[in-house]
Amino acid sequence: MAPIRSSAQRCSPCKGRSTPRALNVLADSDKELDPKELIQKMSQIVDLLEEDVKRSCKETQKLMAEKEKAEKAEANAKAAEENLWKMMERFTATHADAIRCGVCQKCIDRPFILVNCGHSFCYGCLREWFHNCLLKQLKWRDIPAHLKQKPVTAAKLKELFENKYIYVVHYTCPTAGCLTDVESKPIENDLAGSIINAVNDTLGPPAKQVIPNPHLNKSDIWADIFYDEV
Repeated sequence: MAPIRSSAQRCSPCKGRSTPRALNVLADSDKELDPKELIQKMSQIVDLLEEDVKRSCKETQKLMAEKEKAEKAEANAKAAEENLWKMMERFTATHADAIRCGVCQKCIDRPFILVNCGHSFCYGCLREWFHNCLLKQLKWRDIPAHLKQKPVTAAKLKELFENKYIYVVHYTCPTAGCLTDVESKPIENDLAGSIINAVNDTLGPPAKQVIPNPHLNKSDIWADIFYDEV
């Protein structure tokens, strides 16, 4: 029987291409193989191929596990982002409620606190509320008509007191269920104003926001509410 040449001798691998370990078993032999030796070589090749398959399976399982881990991390990150947006939406709604004026139901523009009860309101809302309190007290009095009409001004208030049409004005807190007597000028709530501005800078101003009141630029912003006799 003629000697059998190895596959490595019959066909050499392409130049520059890596040779699998199974083919290297045949390539290691420089002599012609008889049937018994060929069977041994083929058995070695089968063993090597099994090892390669097992190693490939392990690498594939490792890659699949890493992929699953990455997908799970991505899903967790997406869920965390969605939860964060929900929390921001709830906080935005809470923020709008927390800084809402009890009179106009809008974001407090410049919060002023009533010393007697501690409630805070927009400066403009307090002015409007106090003016209405005054006009209600003047409604049935026998006084000149122009003094019972809007706008209420410092000059009108001075005329009311100097002509002894009134001796005192009764103001109350605008909050329903409170209505505490207001006996002194409200004080600007700087702390609340700073907190409101900081929150608005972060989240943006609420949809409902009052227009700044021009009377805040005057030297005595309560001159048409509280009469200070000179």
